[in-house]
This record gives sequence, structure tokens and C-alpha cells, in this order.
Amino acid sequence: MKNRNIIQHKDGKPVYASRFEVVQHIILRNGWEYYLEETDKDGRAFGFVMGFESEWGDVYLPEVEPYIANIARGRDLNHIMPPAGYAWEDDEG
Repeated sequence: MKNRNIIQHKDGKPVYASRFEVVQHIILRNGWEYYLEETDKDGRAFGFVMGFESEWGDVYLPEVEPYIANIARGRDLNHIMPPAGYAWEDDEG
């Protein structure tokens, strides 16, 4: 499985200290997008959520599972756009 890193961009420049490894990308039926790390044994994952607001935080996956429209992991992450204000690190070069 190949994970990808997102890096925030400010003033057109990458902020490498913001690097975050994305293991899974989830889209809900309402259009919210989740860029998440690995889910822990309790069903929680930390990551970036784009919805009404864009924010970092924990997501309890059993709570959103009934609303999932799509999940991308591994090589499927190559077909996903990064969140607004971020870029994929492997696209930087």
C-alpha cells in the first residue's frame, strides 16, 4: 500500500513542517472529504476534514460509515485531489 503526504502551501510556498501522511481518503454522500491517517483499534482516525469548515481533528469512523460514498487507499490515492491549500508532496518535484 502506498500512502501519500500532503503539505500545506502558504503564499505559494510549501510548508514542509505541515507534512501529513494520508492513508485513506473518504468522501461522504454530502460531499465532505476526509484525509485520514490509519484508523486505530477503537475506530478513530486523525486527519483533515473539508466540510462546512475545513479543520484538523479526530473522526469516529463508525459514526460516518453509513454516509460513505467512496474510500480511496493505497494507489487509489493517486487519483485524489489534495485538500484546498495543500499539495501532494510527491507532486512537488
